[in-house]
Amino acid sequence: MKFSLQSLEHVWKLLLRRLPFGGFSCALVLLSFCPVTLAQSPIPAAVGPAKDNPGGFTPGWTLGTRFEGSYSGDAGVYDFGSALGYNSSRHFGIDAGVPLYFVSTPSSIKKNNPGAVSGFGVGTFFTDLRWNYPSKSLNYSSAIHLTAPTGDTKKGFSTGHATWNFANHIDHAFGDFSPFLDAGVGNSVMDTKFFHRPFITFGYNAQFDGGLEYDPGNFSFSAAAYDVAPWGNQVVISRVFRCGSSAKCSSAGATKNRKNFNNASVSTGAADLVRDNGFNAGIDYKPVGYMDLEFDFSRSVPLQLNSYSFGIGVDLSWLLRPHAH
Repeated sequence: MKFSLQSLEHVWKLLLRRLPFGGFSCALVLLSFCPVTLAQSPIPAAVGPAKDNPGGFTPGWTLGTRFEGSYSGDAGVYDFGSALGYNSSRHFGIDAGVPLYFVSTPSSIKKNNPGAVSGFGVGTFFTDLRWNYPSKSLNYSSAIHLTAPTGDTKKGFSTGHATWNFANHIDHAFGDFSPFLDAGVGNSVMDTKFFHRPFITFGYNAQFDGGLEYDPGNFSFSAAAYDVAPWGNQVVISRVFRCGSSAKCSSAGATKNRKNFNNASVSTGAADLVRDNGFNAGIDYKPVGYMDLEFDFSRSVPLQLNSYSFGIGVDLSWLLRPHAH
């Protein structure tokens, strides 16, 4: 039997109507049929305090899988993909992959736009260049995240442009407590593990996230505040509102409506259209060395939006490496 993206999307839409838990249930069902794969790398560039990784990267090939997403009153956005990489040293590595996206659209949006159906599709091809310099005094890591415009812009899986983001992470461990700060800049607002937005953006911005992580063992807890500071002209492409059957989607004109993604496929405006701030908190659990489970909450103050997120990650390269018993 042959499968295509069109047939998988038909299954996705059918499951959305039949399963009681909406997009999340659909994504879990499709997960059981998909090959093992890793979603696009998270920002910040490193996860966890320096005490968890005192030697830096493990040299050699890397392969993993991650399924993650967010649910809010505006959308359910989930991604599932793979990343293959290579660490040339303890301090430098590179990886690349392509995520699959699953988007569930609220019925309130569908009433105004019957074409705004829940979507399924391939996202943008990405590659990450990573640096990691842990030490007893200060842990520093960074990543350059690059994407190609391979996703469907009508579904909000691509901006139609190549994008870049440069992210930096620092922390210092005081026993089990690690204050941290993340700072980055790019031409698109990146999704984070706390908040998969119901839209994507194209325009210059800086992102900041600072807080505290408590890591006593297999469980870790974090709380932080974040800020997105854009400048210049901004473009917002909705993941929940379709532009119809037209060959090219374009904005009807500049707007100041931050939630215009609920009733327009493409919106343009000044920096305030994308400006965002809020707070987030998360719980992370590592039952075994190669698996990571997490649950996160995020509150966007300007959007007045609560998002509940999850992540399931498996480090397949860890399983292939020898370990002491």
